[in-house]
Amino acid sequence: MSGYLLGIDIGTSGTKAILVSSDGAVVGVARRGYRFDTPKPGWVEQDPRVWWRATVYTVRKVLYETRIDPERIRGLSFSGQMHGTVFLDARGRPTNPAVIWADKRSSEECRWIEEKLGREGLIRLVANPVTPGFMAATLLWMKRHQPQVYHLTKSVLLPKDYVRYRFTGVLSTDVSDGSSTLLFDVLNRNWSGQLLELIGVSKNILPMVTESITVVGEVTREASHETGLKLGTPVVAGGGDQAMTAVGSGVIRQGALLSNIGTGGQLFTPIDDFRVDEALRIHTFCHAIPGTWHLQGAILSAGLSLRWFRERLAPRKSFEALEAEASSVQPGSGGLVFLPYLIGERSPHLAPLARGVFVGLTYDHTRAHMVRAIMEGVGFALRDSLEVFRSLGVRVNKGIASGGGARSGLWRHIQADIFGMGLAAMGVEEQAALGAAITAGVGIGFYTGLQEGCASLVRYGSITEPMPGNTLIYDRIYRTVYRELYGKLKDDFRALSLETIR
Repeated sequence: MSGYLLGIDIGTSGTKAILVSSDGAVVGVARRGYRFDTPKPGWVEQDPRVWWRATVYTVRKVLYETRIDPERIRGLSFSGQMHGTVFLDARGRPTNPAVIWADKRSSEECRWIEEKLGREGLIRLVANPVTPGFMAATLLWMKRHQPQVYHLTKSVLLPKDYVRYRFTGVLSTDVSDGSSTLLFDVLNRNWSGQLLELIGVSKNILPMVTESITVVGEVTREASHETGLKLGTPVVAGGGDQAMTAVGSGVIRQGALLSNIGTGGQLFTPIDDFRVDEALRIHTFCHAIPGTWHLQGAILSAGLSLRWFRERLAPRKSFEALEAEASSVQPGSGGLVFLPYLIGERSPHLAPLARGVFVGLTYDHTRAHMVRAIMEGVGFALRDSLEVFRSLGVRVNKGIASGGGARSGLWRHIQADIFGMGLAAMGVEEQAALGAAITAGVGIGFYTGLQEGCASLVRYGSITEPMPGNTLIYDRIYRTVYRELYGKLKDDFRALSLETIR
């Protein structure tokens, strides 16, 4: 079978579409950016219709620029930002802005769920810690604080599932994204009736669940008219952005590690047997490969930390110029350490009140030291999750760098040195959208499975190897300073947050 596959990634800062041919060539890429809204402190929202408009734009742009006949596009699938909640009325229209992953309004609801279930109950029912911005806590918050919106809501979806609904008219999700709602029995790959009963949410408002490689519908007449795609084109479920990034990076077997630096940051490794961190410092989610799972650590301010610094303190400097400055500084940033907790932190601390901190600042430090310390701080924060993986007996022998941070040679070197392992660069930047395209190919029978799809489409660039001397420096800083800082400062973070509330 020859033809083309379309992958669409619904991100936090923009939507991307990628068109690939059956021989593995990327023939078209389009992007459309947008921002999120913060109507109140701690609230983070997006209008789902913005995602749809961006999708229509990127699909039409890819079709226009490549001149590919839509008849030759055999199937499409999706990747999307995880955890968020889209509220739909009986006619499938949004009743409220979507509450996305970075939202922190539901902290009290998280504490309530934790008190009701305890650690053992969370492990048994959903295999994950309760976190603000995840669908379970958001729905409980909405019931308590905006009941008028909740009662109008007849269906809830995750972000990419809303866009797929606009293509097909089918309300569905997949196991990888469903895992991230905290309403999901991750071991058995379906909704958790007990958790739903606890928070008083009817299963009737939740979509059906499929594996990521399942064909769930076809492009409708209305969607065909808006996007230019052929009526009846098969639509495959797809997955959460981390699972799709892993597929687009070839990280589908145990022993591989994916380090992703985007707005947030994630460390991801597949596992063949189900296992959960009993301290609930990281996540266990279903992988896109049927019958497998993955461990995931997540930090909230990875690339966001560098963007904050540039926007607030160096608005006339490009990221490339800041990186060049940081490259002139030796590893360790002259004794300056940065905690990248600008909007709280998730793994391994689950600390919505945590704050960003520069530790060790002196008169001799320059902007270059601060930029490098930010990049190193993100690397140390990701290593926190790697240490949890290792404590669970997971060993990795292959590292892949992805996301916008992977475009920085300095940031790749810093990660390789901090992790103590080589990291391969990707041949394609849009790994999540590529993963969606591969998943579409498996769903329609283009490939026999994700392994064949990855072998056909995934390409790697150069490998960045760690420098032993740098690894020793970073290992010493991590063990003697970085990993102790949160424990020393957490009471101060809480006190400062209380002062802000007053």
